[in-house]
Amino acid sequence: MKRLALMLSIAALALAQKPRHHSDVSFSAERLNVNGVVTHLAGNVTIDTDAMQLRADSADYKGDTKEIVAQGAVRIRLK
Repeated sequence: MKRLALMLSIAALALAQKPRHHSDVSFSAERLNVNGVVTHLAGNVTIDTDAMQLRADSADYKGDTKEIVAQGAVRIRLK
């Protein structure tokens, strides 16, 4: 759990280096549902930005705060 928190903190720092807009984020998943500002992704989730790529079993992306809450096997690769 500490390792995941560290990885998400590193990703947040990478994203904080430059302002990001929703249009700079691309999503890929088996199932995708948008509910207001929250995009729910499930099944082989990939979230790409200029700074990182996140892969997870499922994730919620909050467009207003640019937060990602990922669950399951989570991997982050900084670019």
